[in-house]
Amino acid sequence: MGQRTVYLHGVPGSPQFAAEYEAATSGVTTKIEIGASRTMPGSINALAVAIYGSAEWARLSRSTQATYRGIIERLRMDHGDKAVRAIRTEHILLMRDRKGSLPSAANNLVKVLRWMLAFAVARKMRPDNPAIGIKPLKIASEGFPVWGEGDIAKFEAHWPVGTRERLAFDLLLYTAQRSGDVRKMGLQHVQDGAILVRQEKTKAFLELPIHPRLKASLDNVPPGQMLFLVTQSSVGFTAGGFGNWFRSACRQAEIPDRSAHGLRKSAATRLADAGCTEAQIKAVTGHQTSKEVERYTKARDQRLLATAAFAMIGGTQGEQNLANPNGKLAKSTRN
Repeated sequence: MGQRTVYLHGVPGSPQFAAEYEAATSGVTTKIEIGASRTMPGSINALAVAIYGSAEWARLSRSTQATYRGIIERLRMDHGDKAVRAIRTEHILLMRDRKGSLPSAANNLVKVLRWMLAFAVARKMRPDNPAIGIKPLKIASEGFPVWGEGDIAKFEAHWPVGTRERLAFDLLLYTAQRSGDVRKMGLQHVQDGAILVRQEKTKAFLELPIHPRLKASLDNVPPGQMLFLVTQSSVGFTAGGFGNWFRSACRQAEIPDRSAHGLRKSAATRLADAGCTEAQIKAVTGHQTSKEVERYTKARDQRLLATAAFAMIGGTQGEQNLANPNGKLAKSTRN
């Protein structure tokens, strides 16, 4: 038999809900949307229901869906019966300001609202998007710290090739991928000396040549083990489990403030310092825009320009000029 979507009116646990559920599920495969039919047309609740059933939602990665759903459900709890058309820029700013002590959360709220309202505009639920033009709050922190070369050397010295910790490290550093993508890598992704990656977050497809140092670690993966990284129970890591395990490895290597994501930044920094263009860096990291990688090339260019600038005033003549630019400031050593 076919599949149909059934909307239940009753409150879960009530006699009405139980009766509706029994009637809805008798003799047919059903897809249940609890409370969907109670939504007012044009409300934030109705917008959320439409989003969850859309192709746009299906194309988001599971991690992005989880983040968006948390914000959407909070909006439904606080403002679900309000009309989508009634939302104005000042309302969004007020919601953002209430999270001012948590700027990252405030910026995420505006980002999700902008996405939701763009969806609403496309579905003719309102004529415009009042979230457009709201600038993100400035955040002093640069996020996960980049590993310095000293940090990298410490980790390598503590975790030799052949350990799971070193394998995870080499996969992160020499593919420049997010930990979520690294956790899923396995023998099935190796082809002609490269690792094939379909990024979970961006859906970008990458073909990454295997670096010799990464190959040395991969050569120690037991034959027949499909996933490169597995727990002691020989199963894949969860996101939380991997993060905790890798942070523990960093603490044991006496670099407690470092993380898996910081290695992705370190890889991009190394590429920039080697003289790679923004296009070349994006080809490795999978970043979608130049803005996402220009921080690495800008830092490289600043260092190069500063070095060149000091070279121009270096040498004996430069030292003499600095010591006595006008023949007045430097004291003579002669009696």
